[in-house]
Amino acid sequence: MLTPKGFYSYDMRRLFLAIILGCTLCSLFSATKISRDEILLKGLFGRLYKASSDSVRSILNDSICHQFSVTLRNDSSFQYAFDSLAYLGKIYSTDHKLRIYSWNYISDNGDYRFFSYFQFATKQLIQLVQNRPCYLPDENKMITANNWYGALYYNAIPINRDNQIQYILLGWSHLSESENFKIIDVLSLKDSTITFGAPIFNTENRLRIAMPYSSAHSLALQYDAKRSLFIFNHLHEEGNKDKKIPDESFSGYQLVNDKLVYKEEVTFDHKEENQPRTKVEYGLEPNK
Repeated sequence: MLTPKGFYSYDMRRLFLAIILGCTLCSLFSATKISRDEILLKGLFGRLYKASSDSVRSILNDSICHQFSVTLRNDSSFQYAFDSLAYLGKIYSTDHKLRIYSWNYISDNGDYRFFSYFQFATKQLIQLVQNRPCYLPDENKMITANNWYGALYYNAIPINRDNQIQYILLGWSHLSESENFKIIDVLSLKDSTITFGAPIFNTENRLRIAMPYSSAHSLALQYDAKRSLFIFNHLHEEGNKDKKIPDESFSGYQLVNDKLVYKEEVTFDHKEENQPRTKVEYGLEPNK
């Protein structure tokens, strides 16, 4: 015969097992739901890039944005790989507390439209929509989500500035058929509102660095974590052309006490191993 203590232990074990089973079922349901969402998104992206008119692209992209807004509120989404979404850029910040999703499409007139979600480990989710044609952002003005310039981001490095975590972003964007730009920008989050730009550069009170260059060339912009160094090609004008082109020498900004200090010349001990890569990791940047 079970003693009262035995009954108590038995009931507690049953309750404990029931809780574990319930949590497991919830996790399985969540995983199943997000897998179905991924299949739906894959189909929408495929149709978006096969669409033959701006009106159809707009409808499909609105559907993608709506579905993403739902999917990214799933508790499993922050860690979910979304491996089948080849047209979607997916990166984590180096502290793994921010995830950035980016994509774009080309309009009938050749303009690029950019879209992005910033998902924080704190479950905050912020959508960015490009409300105007792509433009080269002013290096001395703050930018909000409402006047975002549009870009694909491929790296995010945290800094602790004034007891606030900010992220240095590296991105690529398209200005015209003949010109692209790469950017070093700073992301801040306060009260569920994001802003771009911060006075962390030691050059001319800049809030960001925007580097336009000829689309006929590739411009390197990468982060060397070992040296806390943001590295990019020198740019110069060629002949009478008004577009800048990169050469084979490099400059950089070194992170020193949460400030970016300009370095005119950056050298490499082993050039082939250390030379920064020129392409966005997830393949959404054109080859040039």
